[in-house]
Amino acid sequence: TRKVIVGIINTVINASGTFDIKAISDFYTPNALVADEEPPFSWNGPTAGVQWVNTVEKTCKDLKIKKLKGRIGRISVYLQSDESVYVIVPVDYVGEIHDQSFEENGAFTFVFRLVNGKWLIKSQVWVSRKGM
Repeated sequence: TRKVIVGIINTVINASGTFDIKAISDFYTPNALVADEEPPFSWNGPTAGVQWVNTVEKTCKDLKIKKLKGRIGRISVYLQSDESVYVIVPVDYVGEIHDQSFEENGAFTFVFRLVNGKWLIKSQVWVSRKGM
C-alpha cells in the first residue's frame, strides 16, 4: 500500500510543476478537498486536484515563475488503517522568478481513502514552512 500511496503523491507533486492535469484526474474522491495558499484557497469534489493544478499554473504565469519543481523530503509521518491513510509529506518547491532562484518549503498533509479497492485522495492541504 505504501508504495501505491507514495506513487500517487509523487505524481501529484510532479503534476503541480508540469501542470499535467490528465495525470491526476482520477486520484480524488467525490468529496475531496484541496487547500493551498493561492485564491480561492480551496477546491472541492472529484476535480479538486485538477482545479488546484490549474490555479498553480495560473499563479506561475502571473508571477512569471519558471521551471517549478517539487522535491519530496523524507516522510516520517505515515499512519494507516484498513481504509484510510494519513501522511505528511515535506516538499521543497524550487524554480526561477525573474531569473532569480525561487524556493518555498512546506508540507502537504494527505488523507487517502480506499474506495472500491482504489486509494484516492480525500484531502490534500499545504502548509508553508513560514506559516509553522
